[in-house]
Amino acid sequence: MKKLKKSLSLIVALMMALSVFTGCASSSQDTEITEPAVVTSDAEVTEAVTSTEEVTTTTEATTTEAVTTTTEATTAVTTEATTATVATTEETTAAYTVEEMNATMYAKASVNVRSGPSTDYDRIGHLDEGEEVTVTGLASTGWYRISFEGGEGYVSNNYLVTEKPVTTTATTTTAATTAATTAATTAATTTATTAATTAATADDTSSSEIWIAAWGSAMQTAWSSDTLPSEASSGSTVTIRQQIRPSLDGDEVRFVISNEYGKTSLVIDSMEIAILTSPTSYKIDTSTCTTVTYNGSTKITVPAGKTITTDAISFSFDALDDIAVTMKVSSMPSTITLHRASRCTNWIVTGSHVSDNSWSSASEFTMWYFLAEMDVMADSSGGAIVCLGDSLTDGASITDNSFTRYTDKMAELLQADSNLSGYSVINMGAGGTPFLGTSDNSTGLGRVTRDIVEVAGVKYCIVYMGVNDINGAASDISQKLIDGYEKLIKECHEAGILVIGCTITPCGNDYYSELHEQIRQTVNAYIMSSDSAFDGYVDLASAVASSSDSTKLQSQYSSWWGDGLHFSESGYRFVGTTIYNYLKNFIS
Repeated sequence: MKKLKKSLSLIVALMMALSVFTGCASSSQDTEITEPAVVTSDAEVTEAVTSTEEVTTTTEATTTEAVTTTTEATTAVTTEATTATVATTEETTAAYTVEEMNATMYAKASVNVRSGPSTDYDRIGHLDEGEEVTVTGLASTGWYRISFEGGEGYVSNNYLVTEKPVTTTATTTTAATTAATTAATTAATTTATTAATTAATADDTSSSEIWIAAWGSAMQTAWSSDTLPSEASSGSTVTIRQQIRPSLDGDEVRFVISNEYGKTSLVIDSMEIAILTSPTSYKIDTSTCTTVTYNGSTKITVPAGKTITTDAISFSFDALDDIAVTMKVSSMPSTITLHRASRCTNWIVTGSHVSDNSWSSASEFTMWYFLAEMDVMADSSGGAIVCLGDSLTDGASITDNSFTRYTDKMAELLQADSNLSGYSVINMGAGGTPFLGTSDNSTGLGRVTRDIVEVAGVKYCIVYMGVNDINGAASDISQKLIDGYEKLIKECHEAGILVIGCTITPCGNDYYSELHEQIRQTVNAYIMSSDSAFDGYVDLASAVASSSDSTKLQSQYSSWWGDGLHFSESGYRFVGTTIYNYLKNFIS
């Protein structure tokens, strides 16, 4: 995984820094030499010992007792290098110490049990949510030692709490959960007497994890004009395999499954996730198959008109991996809840084929059925960036499986940016939809609560929407659009979400008229004005417009459709890069 690669690179860098200090401890340049190594975050150093699934933050203070040198700068580098070296050794007797304790605690979620106090050790089993354990010690790595199946095992202290949690559908981290975790940390701190253990526990308190959406899609109702695979309406048991590309990595996941528009229940007999071998093939790496449960059951029933959130499960993957989500469906709703344009291939086959690759007779389709969101447990310093829009966000005109929506480019750039790799990009574009109107979830304003505010871990929202309203306007609606933006912003601000507006790009050949251009210019002037309610803006209109005619797109950014509205794949990538370049300064 990418995190392990980062850790190994860091270890090498730290050891090189250590060798420099061995020969130059008394140099007046020590501080300058040390800074590049120390700037790397504690979380990256700790990755050699832990993972997102079972995070334990370790800082310089944690291992100060391990090495003492003559200067403060040398101590910092030497300590971190020693920690990294210990994490990679297989000599478990010297890798950590354990402070004895005796306490009854509970698993706050399904979590792996390992043979030693880090993810470098073998998995020997797991605890279910709410399972009671006897804690017999606290390792200097911050993991609890527990009595397990007649022997002993180790669990990250992030996953054991002193009060038995109420077993419910997984939801976003609540104040009660945070309080329980804090109580567990406090108890561990009281028990531990060494400076190293105390520091590790204190540092863990300062680092919190939350659920953050790593992937999502705006759910829609199937229209009568939608061409669905014949298997979807056959009435027999079918297996559906759908691919998604999350923009955050993780080790613990959950899913939001929607039957919002269904008139009857959706019954999923079994559901599994796995790594997909290729975006153009239904084949999965069967060794990675992991079962998804809901309230502890492998059978998932979603009532008509409802949405559920599955249990948290352990599953490790990297950001931008292609993940297969496979469902065996024994009862398909009379109306299917879907996202109309997945821009990637999905598959459906008659019968039960959740865990295998016997799909030679499968039908292909390019929609997402029932999948609304995939969340990961991740550090709260990051978050989700929701992109609300229409077909220009949804990626109209791109080649299926090319992953060239502007949000795909943003995700790539964020993941390559060490300062922003904790942020995901959630595409909430829905082609053909207007911004104005709040009667249901088919308009931008109607989707604010569901597709922005309720998205797990959302911190920022990009609004790039309004061209469809302009197209349908028979009179000046600029003030209505402005009022609508301000209503969206108010709701987002009440939820602590910052909102960035994008100016509306040229309307295209069919949409253009003098009235429509006047509306576009008025709305864009508002977005960029000091009176705007937006927290910031990106002037996409100027960025993509022809230098000779601002009412038209530059030719290289215009799609092969020739409508002058939608982008080419290079145009979408340019839009994604332009927004990223703004975000990297706005967020930091």
